[in-house]
Amino acid sequence: MSGMPLRTHTLDNGLTVFLREQNGAPVASFWVWYRVGSRNERPGLTGLSHWVEHMQFKGTPSLAKGAIFNEVSRNGGSLNALTSQDWTAYFEPLPVERLDLSLRIESDRMRNSLFEPEEAERERTVILSERQGAENRPTYLLAEEVIGTAFQAHPYRHMVSGYEGDLRRITRDDLYGHYRRYYTPTNAFISAVGDFDTDELLGRIEASFGAIEPGDAPPPVTVTEPPQRGERAVTLRRPSPAAYLLLAYHMPDARHPDTPALLVADALLSGAKPMGFGGGSANGRSARLYRALVASGLARSVSSSADLSLDPHLWTFSATALPGIEPARIQNAIDGEIDRLQRELAPDEEFLKARKQIRAQYVYARETVTSQAFWLGQMEVVDHAARVDTLAAELEAVTAEEVRRVARDWLVRDGRTVGWQLPDDGDGGGDEAVEAVPSPSVLDREPQRVWWLSDPHPPTPSPRIGRGGVVVPLAPAGERGGAQRRGEGSSPSFERTELPNGIVVLGQARPESETVSATIRIAAGQAATGEPRAGLPAFVGRMLNRGTAERAFDAFNEAVDRLGAMIAVDADRDDVAVSLHCLREDLDAVFGLAAEIITRPSFPEEEMERVRQQTLTGIREQESDTRATAGRALRELLYPEGHPYRLRVTGEVETVSAFTRDDLVSYHARFFGPAVTTVALVGAVADLDETRALVERHLGGWHNDVPTSATAPPAVSPEQSARRSLPVPGKSQTDLAVAYPTIPRGHADYYALNVANVILGQLGLMGRLGADVRDQQGLAYYVYSRLNAGLSGSTWQASAGVDPANVERALGAIAEQVSRLCAEPVTDDELADAKSFLTGSLPIGLESPGGVVQLLLSIERYGLGLDYLDRYPAIITALTADDLLAAARRHLDPTRFLVGTAGPEMERTDR
Repeated sequence: MSGMPLRTHTLDNGLTVFLREQNGAPVASFWVWYRVGSRNERPGLTGLSHWVEHMQFKGTPSLAKGAIFNEVSRNGGSLNALTSQDWTAYFEPLPVERLDLSLRIESDRMRNSLFEPEEAERERTVILSERQGAENRPTYLLAEEVIGTAFQAHPYRHMVSGYEGDLRRITRDDLYGHYRRYYTPTNAFISAVGDFDTDELLGRIEASFGAIEPGDAPPPVTVTEPPQRGERAVTLRRPSPAAYLLLAYHMPDARHPDTPALLVADALLSGAKPMGFGGGSANGRSARLYRALVASGLARSVSSSADLSLDPHLWTFSATALPGIEPARIQNAIDGEIDRLQRELAPDEEFLKARKQIRAQYVYARETVTSQAFWLGQMEVVDHAARVDTLAAELEAVTAEEVRRVARDWLVRDGRTVGWQLPDDGDGGGDEAVEAVPSPSVLDREPQRVWWLSDPHPPTPSPRIGRGGVVVPLAPAGERGGAQRRGEGSSPSFERTELPNGIVVLGQARPESETVSATIRIAAGQAATGEPRAGLPAFVGRMLNRGTAERAFDAFNEAVDRLGAMIAVDADRDDVAVSLHCLREDLDAVFGLAAEIITRPSFPEEEMERVRQQTLTGIREQESDTRATAGRALRELLYPEGHPYRLRVTGEVETVSAFTRDDLVSYHARFFGPAVTTVALVGAVADLDETRALVERHLGGWHNDVPTSATAPPAVSPEQSARRSLPVPGKSQTDLAVAYPTIPRGHADYYALNVANVILGQLGLMGRLGADVRDQQGLAYYVYSRLNAGLSGSTWQASAGVDPANVERALGAIAEQVSRLCAEPVTDDELADAKSFLTGSLPIGLESPGGVVQLLLSIERYGLGLDYLDRYPAIITALTADDLLAAARRHLDPTRFLVGTAGPEMERTDR
């Protein structure tokens, strides 16, 4: 893949180690994998592997409960774990000099985890809450039914999270027995990639893991799924804003000789899929399924997924019907494309496009050490790790004839399962199974792949990126105007310049990189322009790439997909942003396409109607999502009628239904211009001069006078606590959103308040809130807090997903922890841990090009200066416990919190 050759070594106890040394950023990602997942569970004990994974964070004789998260956080790292059908993995991205911490943690919990009975019982509530949260997603139950119907014998038939009845019956002894059986050196391996010395790290691994007893080989999975001899069908009717289709065909395992051709066939149908962990870019708007279903106006989204697995699994096809579309038309359209793939040889130009996409995804998977280490481990489980270096050549060698043959052999109707989920009222329409959030993207993104993984911990909010991220320091802005860069000798170098037409250009050159990430941000969101019609800026954003003066929508999609690139349009309440991700050799072409849709959109009428239906479907999807609905209830308490932050980004049914083409053209002409545009680019350029020349070439001639962007007024502090509860039928979990308006980003207390919040709701397993609400009381699967920064005012917010029976206890626990934060100083250890985390984690955050793009945009938005990373450690180090206490007391008041809740069987209330 990247860096030095893969090094493989097996210890005497059977533990195999895969290391790839990659010199560059001073970081490493260390993974320990166990060859156990839901395929190793028997009926009555489903969900066992996932629950064991939770228990691995509960302590050992030498690591107290909570110590694992605290140790990693204070050393500037992050950690998580994943369970799939085939494997369970634990990983820590860390500054490379702290890698011994991973070795100590993982070698200890390989055999020494405690599994205290009271901890297992407490975690049962969390596990059930996670299952309820999964059921809240629109198509989880459909997937569970389809998979359970497609597999009659093989344990792939049950989901990783397990069945609720089993989760209520599993005992501590069941969990501990599973752990002792499968967590052994002979059933495990290590994958690590980073800036380490391979020989030296191997010696440290030998010292840490070598003395562990090998353990007995676990029992093999001997069940073979019998051939399916007839089409099977599943139909669910439940509260739903959409009609969803899921088709499942049996496909071979990763080692089968047909698998490379199947992956290419899947790319022809819906675009090449990301190969790494948290990387890659979605392709596929010029692919066959998108053209046949989405571009034609039948579906809001469509996807296919042929993932690699240890045993034969499923090649799936999913789609979401638009309103008024008969389900049979959706299924017939997919069947038609499958028939064409089986009947005709794919044209050469289509094959070249698929190959370019696959090569691009292969390169994107190398962007971070964590992605590389994941890809090594994933491939080792299903085949062998060294295949990461040969798979690209296998895919390149696939022929059109092979694609046609495997389509005929595997896409057999008598061997498929057809699943439909229909709304109770029988209406069609809907969105793909995506998790809506209070500020949804306006891009109708298709799912990248059906992973069916179970992630037991919400991703740690990055302290390094984002619009108001934890780390962005309060400091005077640097000099403005002309080209600027960070201090001499600093690394990395952040640079800034301005074009004559007013565009601000930000950059970080990485000449050795193979890829480029960039965002073109236009301050044309609802808050920046004062537009009163909810959703108009987002609708304009969605229409930007639907046609330009030079090319139609399908031609634009073809141009992007032929380059294996991504161009996405997103909108939030302040901005419309066009983001791109591409290979180095395609930068000029891809940036030119992005500039084209920004400066010369044509807003074709026929595409507008398709986008309207997709947007209306998305609105209905949000209204059936408990997290989005709780967020909306909260915003209605925070902001008065007409405030831009009260409005839903995507709009309302009434506003979206009324938009005209003239509205879009007028809005674009009035508010899109160079004076409110910022470009941030990170990656494979030589220097800022090259970046400036690129932007000037494509955007330097853009001239359109627009008003200076406005700043929305802050939320007004409430006189008393208030609560709004909204029912969402057919759901299993209640989501909570708690907030309080507070100080703007530029306030002198902002950093102290932000670090206090890191201790409250972000450090380790989400700070004090996680330790109390999740870990100690077992009330929630996820709970955390954040400070949403703003120029005129910020909002402190806590969020949690809980069993409906635990709502009041969870709200009380959150208020109690905030009261404690306002009543007494944080401990010396907590403050030291927060400081170490915030300063020590910078190298990890700066590894990802996309993360640095967002960081640069934050620097510009808040006027922080290009030398902010140099000044940042001193700002954090200077804070005291008294500073944090004073800031919390001045700017948080738990007696006046605003609360939004949404969940099942909930009476609509305001109080």
